Amino acid sequence: MAHKSEELIIEAEDLHKSFGELQILKGICLQVRRGEVVVLIGASGSGKTTFIRCLNLLEEIQSGRIRVNGRAMGYRERADGSLVRDSERNIARQRRDIGMVFQRFNLFPHMTALENIIEAPIQVLGVPRKDALEQARALLARVGLADKAGHYPSMLSGGQQQRVAIARALAMKPLAMLFDEPTSALDPETVGEVLQVMKQLAEEGMTMVVVTHEMGFAREVADRVVVLDQGELIEQGPPEQIFSRPSHPRTQAFLSRVL
Repeated sequence: MAHKSEELIIEAEDLHKSFGELQILKGICLQVRRGEVVVLIGASGSGKTTFIRCLNLLEEIQSGRIRVNGRAMGYRERADGSLVRDSERNIARQRRDIGMVFQRFNLFPHMTALENIIEAPIQVLGVPRKDALEQARALLARVGLADKAGHYPSMLSGGQQQRVAIARALAMKPLAMLFDEPTSALDPETVGEVLQVMKQLAEEGMTMVVVTHEMGFAREVADRVVVLDQGELIEQGPPEQIFSRPSHPRTQAFLSRVL
């Protein structure tokens, strides 16, 4: 396994998020260190997806703090302590540090696999096209799709599309990667190929926060498993502890349903 450092890459402090009257996140705190793989588990509706969408500023928080690599993300504090959202330009700049892989692959349908991967490095980072192409081909090889560069998303299986989406996120050279249930929309036979790529990233030392229902993956790859329930972080620890000796009754109830 890659060496874990003490350096904090992601810090979420007392995050609160509501949709109207409905409280989704109730004061979640989480720290993720460089090279660490943190897997979030919990019942549907526990706030896992909302939480990682907040980390990438795809959802607004009502209160709390998010820092990436020591820098505050997405918000400025007013004199009275309330938060005001930063400019979209600054937010876009900060998002580069965090790659995001969604449940649905969100590839551009009118672009080939290769074009999907080079788009952001060229447009956002200003990488010369020749260099972007070279890097994109290397990334496709890394996710096992060297022969699919010219294929459009409609010509690829779900698992292949998701691997292109991972390569696309990696093309921005992020400090950390967020995965929101990356296998839940896939046919069972393609789940393994996506999890294999994620395992490889973990072994290479990529900092990762993963929301998943794949308990085998969580057990094998996570450094730490975090359990959310009804918008609260109720328990966290090494996989062995969470799966074999969970201390919270709601963790026990959840695991008894899924294992």
